[in-house]
Amino acid sequence: MKTEQINIRLKSDLAAALDRVAREEALDRATAIRRLLETSIRQWELEHALRGYQTGELSAGRAAEEAGITQWELVDAARLAGIAHPLTAEEARTRLTALTGAGERTLPDIPPAPGGVLLVGINPAPPSVAVGHYYQGRLGQRLWRRLERLGLLADALPGAEDEAFARDGHGLTDLVKRPTASAAELTQTELDAGVEALREKIRSWRPGLVLFAFREPARRLLGSTVSPGRGPQLEGVHTFLLSGPYAPRAEAERIDAELGSLLGSRTARQASAARTQRVTQSDLAAGRIRLPREAKRFFPSERGSVEVVLRGERLTGRYDPRTGPDRERSAVLILEKQALARLVQRDEVLEVVRGPAGVVRLD
Repeated sequence: MKTEQINIRLKSDLAAALDRVAREEALDRATAIRRLLETSIRQWELEHALRGYQTGELSAGRAAEEAGITQWELVDAARLAGIAHPLTAEEARTRLTALTGAGERTLPDIPPAPGGVLLVGINPAPPSVAVGHYYQGRLGQRLWRRLERLGLLADALPGAEDEAFARDGHGLTDLVKRPTASAAELTQTELDAGVEALREKIRSWRPGLVLFAFREPARRLLGSTVSPGRGPQLEGVHTFLLSGPYAPRAEAERIDAELGSLLGSRTARQASAARTQRVTQSDLAAGRIRLPREAKRFFPSERGSVEVVLRGERLTGRYDPRTGPDRERSAVLILEKQALARLVQRDEVLEVVRGPAGVVRLD
């Protein structure tokens, strides 16, 4: 990566403090400065994102993106900072109704789009039913984080991850729909009926993959010898069983890597990135990079001057989101022609990610 030299003057006490850090960490002074600066920038990014989240200027998803962390990590940081998760009046009414309503309730099925992933649990947990969203207990939150790392969940609001999961064409159901505090409370009759009901749902919905969150439903549908990883087909559909929540770390990572390979999923970095359109010869001649809708989230909502890092080189360009009144078009980033031609080849597609302090990188 290309670097820049920056010369600064420090007070003697600050220089002495830097030397102490360097000695304690067995680093040279320059490396100590770089590490402290990186840590400081990450802390600034988090504090800046939390301020925007607290004032309502940033959604939870955008604030987490600004800070370079997951939404659950953002919520944890907000909680430690004494910042409550902001709810609209309508959201508050909905959750209060769910908590105080009478009668037996459960979570409705969310059918996947044809070819999507169908996530299968044992039965709904009461805390999830109370708020009207799947997997809201402690283990459920760990499951959502895991799916996020695998690229199956993106741009989700904490507490409503199932909605983001469904927006991407995936679905959720359970072996049995009756909520209980423990799966041990389910009867054999319910479990047997659940097996047949789930088979019928799979035949009807035609998902591309049945993903079992827990062993029990997989065991009942695929056989007692089923183990974490890829399983036999079920009603002509591929199956996969996740490792348990308390599996050794090495085992969990191995199973996740196997699932990632099966899904053809991207790495966590790629999942949070976007891509430019193909850079044509006419783009190079015009000093232009075209950005589809998914890449616009890294740039301002209005036209103006922006700073980017292109293949390790810092450049200033002009950005136009091109959100006209008739129809939305690809945004355009105009850079110095010679620099673009030197750093980018014809027909290349660049990856767009957010770097330190919010500076956009194109690689």
